[in-house]
Amino acid sequence: MSFLPEEDRELLALKEIPYSEKQEKLPNGTTRKGIVFPGVSFTGNLFERNKDGVLTPCTQCELLVLIPSGYANTKLDSFYTRPHLKVATGEAPNKATEVQKLFESDWQFWSRHLTEEEWNKGARDLVNYLQIIKGELRKA
Repeated sequence: MSFLPEEDRELLALKEIPYSEKQEKLPNGTTRKGIVFPGVSFTGNLFERNKDGVLTPCTQCELLVLIPSGYANTKLDSFYTRPHLKVATGEAPNKATEVQKLFESDWQFWSRHLTEEEWNKGARDLVNYLQIIKGELRKA
């Protein structure tokens, strides 16, 4: 059963954006929910390390957005990527240094926060939030 609001499901279908819904039980008994977007393309100057450790340009990643209780009245916050993206120096992008295990995989955490004003002015659905994330990847 889907936990996404119908409006998000309809917008994602209309834009033909593939996604999967994930849920996992936490030790405290609550359930974590997230949306995984495979193969998200973006522009920018980000890199990944290949199997030989060499930095190679990266323009596509898997993206995870956690869905908080109360969404869509509760704003979305931050995001996660795989592979772990780097800037040209080989370092992690600003505020993207942490790795977290979510849904049995390691994800690079990108600490990004919308103000209430930004959220209320049009970022109130996953399609618009994806555009904001792509902007953050472009700026990194």
